[in-house]
Amino acid sequence: MEKQTGKYQVKILGIEEYRALTACQSACPVGTDTKRYVSAISKGDYEKAYLIARQTNPLVSVCSRVCTAPCEKSCRKGATGNPVDIRALKRFACDQHGAASTKFVVQRLDELSRRSDWVSDRAGNHVLNLSRHLGKARLKGKGGAQPARVAIVGSGPTGLSAAHDLALLGYGVTIFEAAPQAGGQLRSGIPAFRLPKEVLQKEIDAILELGVELKVNTTIGADLTLSQLREQGYQAVLLTIGLQDPMRIQIEGTSLYGVYNGIDYVRHHEKIDLGKSCLVIGGGGVAIDCAQHAVRQGAEQVMIACLESWETIPASRVEIEDAQEEGIRFHPCMGPQRFLGEDGRVTGVQFMKVASILDGEGRFNPSYVPDSVEVFRVDSVILAVGQASNLSSLKGLEGLEITPAGQIKAGDDMSTSLPGVFAGGDVRWRFARNATEAIADGQKAARSIHGYLRGESLKVRQRGYMRALPVDFQNTRCDTIAAAKIPKREAGERVRTREEITLGFEEKQAREQAARCRQCSIQTVFDRSRCLLCGTCVDTCVQGTLKLVRLEEIEGDEKLVQLTEALEKGAPAAKARTAIIKDETRCVSCGMCARRCPGGAITMAEFNLDEEWE
Repeated sequence: MEKQTGKYQVKILGIEEYRALTACQSACPVGTDTKRYVSAISKGDYEKAYLIARQTNPLVSVCSRVCTAPCEKSCRKGATGNPVDIRALKRFACDQHGAASTKFVVQRLDELSRRSDWVSDRAGNHVLNLSRHLGKARLKGKGGAQPARVAIVGSGPTGLSAAHDLALLGYGVTIFEAAPQAGGQLRSGIPAFRLPKEVLQKEIDAILELGVELKVNTTIGADLTLSQLREQGYQAVLLTIGLQDPMRIQIEGTSLYGVYNGIDYVRHHEKIDLGKSCLVIGGGGVAIDCAQHAVRQGAEQVMIACLESWETIPASRVEIEDAQEEGIRFHPCMGPQRFLGEDGRVTGVQFMKVASILDGEGRFNPSYVPDSVEVFRVDSVILAVGQASNLSSLKGLEGLEITPAGQIKAGDDMSTSLPGVFAGGDVRWRFARNATEAIADGQKAARSIHGYLRGESLKVRQRGYMRALPVDFQNTRCDTIAAAKIPKREAGERVRTREEITLGFEEKQAREQAARCRQCSIQTVFDRSRCLLCGTCVDTCVQGTLKLVRLEEIEGDEKLVQLTEALEKGAPAAKARTAIIKDETRCVSCGMCARRCPGGAITMAEFNLDEEWE
């Protein structure tokens, strides 16, 4: 609601603008209805909380532990204090309910959605939309007696989520996995002290229960080719082979014994002797994981050195705090120059202080402070500087177009240069991303494959509407509750037992923290026929959200012009020339304006969005 050129800039909100106001949900790659599962927790309805979180995410319990929580980074409370601990609340709901079969989730959501008091956004990737879309197709005669078969290469989060959605849509799905067990990087790349493997396995089992076939120890290129998949009757193939190789740094001494890459170390750490002193090079989450593994293996001194400064280090603040509690020391702004060794074994690393990571054109090109050489004496080094695609894994897929960076070239619809072949996840991205983005990629791939197999693209119909709340609604408590620290095991205990770092909220604490949510989907709806133009709402709002202005003081887009012209023609002069404008960045959805309005012109209502495939 900025005032430029002497006028307030005003916008008439549509569906996309109302969606954006719930910033946490908009930031979630899978569109989780965040505010409603958080609200359900605050009211003690844990089944509802779990089902809402689960309805758009087949790996919800996994994400409740390893998601990078873009929802929290977008939470509006973060601008003035601490955001709501949304991921920890999701974990609480998942732990309270326990992983459930997809069939149970669909059945229960179908039952609850028929109740008048059940309210939740229904996005296109909602499990009910998927299952009901199959039912509609069968009624129209498009289902077919023999479902088409789809092959998915890779069982990471992208492959698993695609398999889940395609199975719900009625396809025969087979996952081919090179490793002995499914899960991809969720299993081999994330330590058990962050993601217990039994949590992952339960959600994999729930996907397999849909009739998805899993074939492990099967590598594309070595054991199977694309032509063989076609010969076996698969009409579409999704490649989700991930980034299996480590990125390497080209400096002297990388071949010394005792220098390991992060990916191999995390997978095989139990078989590697690090000695007493270990240095990890890298600043991301994998570097933190490697360092914490080293501590648990008994290394007496563990350090992390990275190019980035404290302010730009990629790892999250929580990960850094956990590592520091375990005695891990950080050395930011340090660039490795060469590895030192004796008798073929690493004995140290020579660094220089980093002056800048990027050059004048914004490209990665580190520069160093002159005469700033420093040597770290260590017994072992772990390189955790990123991941790259393994081109050898693409044998047997001749004809695929590859990008200069080594990824599979795929369009926005995930299609590749080969008809019927799609690619998703890390293998089509330049860098590895978080698990929730990978899940969203799998869902997107499933929609594209579904459209390809039925011969026409899917269309999504959106319907946005407001649902009036009870007249006694109030939400004034949310800003009076202090943020609480998420409970976790004491550092010495978790290192000794190797158990999960975080413990999660207790019930009382979870309900209290959930009540901190402002419920940003709740809006003020004004009835101009009741408005007295008294300004009571403006005076009541302690946030300064509302203003009573003349129409001459506002300007905006074509929608605003059309509205003001209509008001001028069809309303009494005094009302037609006056408007109440609202600054959405200030509103805390407390409902005070509605309760104080003498004319009953303001109703508190909740924005809802339904999407349906056509």
